[in-house]
Amino acid sequence: MLKLIRLAAFVVVMFLLAPSAGLAAGFYDVSKAYTFYDEIEFLTSKQIITGYSDGSFKPEASVTRAEAAIMIGRALGLNGDPQDTRFSDVTANVTGSGYIAKAVERGIISGFPDNTYRPYQPVTRAQMAIFLDKAFTLKNANPDNIFTDISENMIAYPSILNAYANGIVNGFSDATYKPDYSVVRGHFSAFLARALEPSFRSNPGFAVESVSGWDQEAEVTEVDIDHEWIMRLNYELDEYGLKNLYDYIYVVREGDSQPEILEPLVYDNLKVVNLPLWNLYDFDETYTLFIKEGLTSKTGKPLAEPVAIKFHTNKPDFSVKQSVEKDGVQFDIIADPSDEKVYVKVKATNKSSQPIPYISGSGCDPGLDAALVTETADGPVKVGGKWSTAANCSLAIRELTLQPGESIEIVEVLYPPTQPFDEEIYLKTVLPTGTMENPKKPIEVSVPLQ
Repeated sequence: MLKLIRLAAFVVVMFLLAPSAGLAAGFYDVSKAYTFYDEIEFLTSKQIITGYSDGSFKPEASVTRAEAAIMIGRALGLNGDPQDTRFSDVTANVTGSGYIAKAVERGIISGFPDNTYRPYQPVTRAQMAIFLDKAFTLKNANPDNIFTDISENMIAYPSILNAYANGIVNGFSDATYKPDYSVVRGHFSAFLARALEPSFRSNPGFAVESVSGWDQEAEVTEVDIDHEWIMRLNYELDEYGLKNLYDYIYVVREGDSQPEILEPLVYDNLKVVNLPLWNLYDFDETYTLFIKEGLTSKTGKPLAEPVAIKFHTNKPDFSVKQSVEKDGVQFDIIADPSDEKVYVKVKATNKSSQPIPYISGSGCDPGLDAALVTETADGPVKVGGKWSTAANCSLAIRELTLQPGESIEIVEVLYPPTQPFDEEIYLKTVLPTGTMENPKKPIEVSVPLQ
């Protein structure tokens, strides 16, 4: 009975490994839609893997430890002539014995403490990582451990991280690696092809995973001016280099040569960065957001690929246009009101012959302000909301001066109240004049939005 079992196993392995003429590029169970079609084609063309005699490849069938040794041995050009090995369960009669023996000599594979190799046992994802790490001498990339189910006390730990860092293996969506799972033929083909041919590899280095609203298929991404730019990274940033982030993340207006400095806001375990562009751009303009190689991860890994996002801001239909001169200041106001947003641009120009002192509320506040207001029995009251401009700015009040002929300008996005509102809503622009010691009555201009 034991001989029959061994014979049956031998026949199955022979079906798996025997060349199937004319089927190397066309297994009936591997269509071009299969995820690892290209990798299987690549290995088949090199006669590293072959299919079954019925024309199938069986991509979901488990790979045994003997089959793994055979495929790796063929990939490395090892001598696979049958021979007895030092393992009690791998004699010259076992298919793959020659490749197993040579792989042992190379230090690629090893057996179990009971002096067995267990050639017919499925190879696990942990074992597979060890085989590939040793067979192809993967670069030690000192990667972060992103998997929740592996630890340093595992023999396969460094090999799993090396295989991941070199773009050969990936984990699962639940942040696990599942080291004890069996490897199927389709997956093993992908892993082996990536080890042999770098063009198949993924790029798990320090990278930008996503930027909110970025249309990577479009040459230019169209965004509203109040679009919130959120950059997500796959590894934590180097916290000691955060103060220099503006050297590597900046915006350039089309046609300009000088970058606009950003003060990125970093949060959520140093892997998520808010890119506040609020005071940098105008309506109907084209810009490029650059994220450069100088960024480094917490472990010193440099950014693998820089990112350049070309974007164009929206062009409102400014139906409200009004110029008002008051107290020596001319206010040029344009607005595009809707039920959801009111796009506003205000320019204040000193038309007098004297400097006009004015006050800003903080380091980010230009001094000029616009808001949605309605009249109540207690006087004018601000309503709705405003595009947030809370950046990393000084909270100190600044005393400024508007010289004769000089202008200041603001771009705002105001949000009307979400609930129905009976009273008329209008736009109010305020320039707080005077100094801290001698404050004066603010210059205020109101514009109806109907």
